[in-house]
Amino acid sequence: MAQKTVRERLAETLLFLDKTFGEDKDGCINVVLSRVELASAVGTATESVIRLLSEIKNDRLISLEGKQIKIMDRVALKRIGFGF
Repeated sequence: MAQKTVRERLAETLLFLDKTFGEDKDGCINVVLSRVELASAVGTATESVIRLLSEIKNDRLISLEGKQIKIMDRVALKRIGFGF
């Protein structure tokens, strides 16, 4: 995982969180993490996570509502995270 880009690690982490915690009734990942906690899990700076979440949101792969994250395009996120 250390040789992946931050974008790849973030995608992989989001998929891992979704698989581990499932989704709530609204389809959001059923765990709430601050951007600092998410950055720590990914292994990067908070600013990088904020910027990348915004980019991934603009690509319509996820949607953000506060700290809630909803995966919109799981296939594309897997391509980023796992290189499929």
